[in-house]
This record gives sequence, structure tokens and C-alpha cells, in this order.
Amino acid sequence: MARNRLGFRGYVTSRPFGQYNIPVPLQSLALRDYCARTNVTYVLPVNENNFPSSYMVLEGMIQNLADYEGIVLYSMQMLPQRSERRRAIFKRILEQGCAVHIVLEGIIIKTAVDVDKLEELIQLNQLATRSPKTVPLS
Repeated sequence: MARNRLGFRGYVTSRPFGQYNIPVPLQSLALRDYCARTNVTYVLPVNENNFPSSYMVLEGMIQNLADYEGIVLYSMQMLPQRSERRRAIFKRILEQGCAVHIVLEGIIIKTAVDVDKLEELIQLNQLATRSPKTVPLS
């Protein structure tokens, strides 16, 4: 018998991520709006600790997602910087039959192929942020 899952659990953070520093209430509003527009149930978010490079709340949240359809978060830049750590997180999420919706970038992760595409996008984004912003005319 299939378990009746509660919806998508929100994940927010009060610390800056990427070039953004979005207040938690605005992140929550964006997640709620996204879920309403995509006709999925939104479950109140958990808020990550404000320590640099801390993902304790995210790690704890994914330990048992069996009651949820997955996670909804504001941006891919909220994820850990190291690819191995991101992949381990996604592996645990997918093993539980859950998905991840990333609102700002419009990405849905449901399969390992989706994870590979996201990793490629993150690598391109990292290259773009390190590339020169202007080209000398000479």
C-alpha cells in the first residue's frame, strides 16, 4: 500500500547564498507561491543554521523524508559548494522516492540524470562568476 505523503517541505536560510541575501519571509512567500502555482502542497519550512558552510538542518531533514513528496527551496546556490556533498544529499533524497524543486532556477530533480544536469549548470554558473566582466578593446 502506497503511503500518503504530506507535500513538499520548505528549506530556507537566513544567511547569504550566491549573490543573494533574501530574507526568510520572502523565501517562504516565494516557495508558497510556487507550490500554489504548481498545485503541490507546501509544508512549513525548516531554517538552516546561520553558520558558514553549515548544512546540519538540511542533513537532518533528509534523514527521513518518507512522510513528504520532497523538498522545495529558493535557489540552487543554497546547496553545499562541494559537488560530492550535493550528490550525496540528492542520492539520499532520491532513494526515498522524493523530488527537489528549486524555485528561482525553475529546476525539478527527480532522477540521477536531473542531478547530473544540475551539476553541469552549477559548474557553468561557477565559471561565469569567475570570468572577466569586461573585455579590453585593445
